[in-house]
Amino acid sequence: MHTRILININTIRKPLTGIGYYTLNILRELLKKNIDVVGLQNGRVVSKNTLQQIIDSFLTQNNAKETSSQSFKRIVVELIRNIPGSYRIKNFFLCHRANSATAHLVAQKYVYFEPSFIPFDYPGKIITTVHDLSFISYPEFHPETRVAYLTSNIGSSINKSDHLIVDSDYILNELHNCYPLSKNKSSTVYLGVDEHFRIYSEIECRSVTQTLGLKYQHFILSVATLEPRKNLKRLVLAYKRLPVEIRDRYPLVLVGDQGWKNTELMKEAKELIDNKQLIFTGYLSDSNLKYLYSSAMIFAYPSLYEGFGLPIIEAMASGVPVITSNRGATAEISGGVAILVNPEDNEDIAQAMFDLIHQSQRRKELSESGIEFVKRYQWGKTVNHILEIADTISDR
Repeated sequence: MHTRILININTIRKPLTGIGYYTLNILRELLKKNIDVVGLQNGRVVSKNTLQQIIDSFLTQNNAKETSSQSFKRIVVELIRNIPGSYRIKNFFLCHRANSATAHLVAQKYVYFEPSFIPFDYPGKIITTVHDLSFISYPEFHPETRVAYLTSNIGSSINKSDHLIVDSDYILNELHNCYPLSKNKSSTVYLGVDEHFRIYSEIECRSVTQTLGLKYQHFILSVATLEPRKNLKRLVLAYKRLPVEIRDRYPLVLVGDQGWKNTELMKEAKELIDNKQLIFTGYLSDSNLKYLYSSAMIFAYPSLYEGFGLPIIEAMASGVPVITSNRGATAEISGGVAILVNPEDNEDIAQAMFDLIHQSQRRKELSESGIEFVKRYQWGKTVNHILEIADTISDR
């Protein structure tokens, strides 16, 4: 069967969120294959050639230093997203436009792949990705507008989709428990890790470490949007428990775009920032991020809830020992080659960091086992799995 895919690429925009990164990597792999691929961008159909141009252009921009005007634009976009009803209004117009734009694709048996929870009304076959159900399990972690939009639409999304994919078995079980109708048409499709995440030498990383005032292999790193679900406040509180001489020698580096509900985090971080023991880098380009991963001594990711936890495998691929949560998807995808902690126990997180700082042999073992372990996570495998599902539902 000749597979034809229609993919919604609206999430590929700066700043690149987790779902945007997911969509970007899936599109890159689809474009490598000898299949018909068209995109949907802002309700308009985009050809395969144009998709490649969009990818090339985006990657060039994403690896470039962000300008002040781009930074201002991101702030404005985030403010608009938090206006009550903005999700609903935006998606109403996009869906209306998409319905007429894609009508001819149904007859050609294009399978519509939706990377982000809520597909538009498409009379053909639909595959939808449900990354997690945190908006149900932990609604307090999100802006109210997002929670309202997702909770009111996820049921119809499940009903209209021919197949649902999730990022981990943990989320699959949660989906089945919350929405029993999903049981016979859903499966886990693991994410991949980009080949650019690997070990880099101190010299290769120097431009990034010097800019941030860091020493190679002498800092603790965490990469996450600054939002409550990532549990960064507890990470900071745990870090504060470390002796001052350790904090002076091994600063905590938090990489991530400004999210929401992070006032308490900033309050707890102030003293550490003043003492140069904590550095917020803000948003970093992919090219800088890969060097920063490789430069870290330890990667700490005590998230309270994840659909997958992509930074964990990016850190492992970069040769960095990982500390992460002992629950849910993070425990699942780290596969026994990370140090697991109770994410709600500051002392447990602090002790793990303290021990790993003083155990060079343990760090070496975790680094080596992590590099080997993450070879199982490949975007090519992710897309092959999606295409197998597309072929199966096309035959029905």
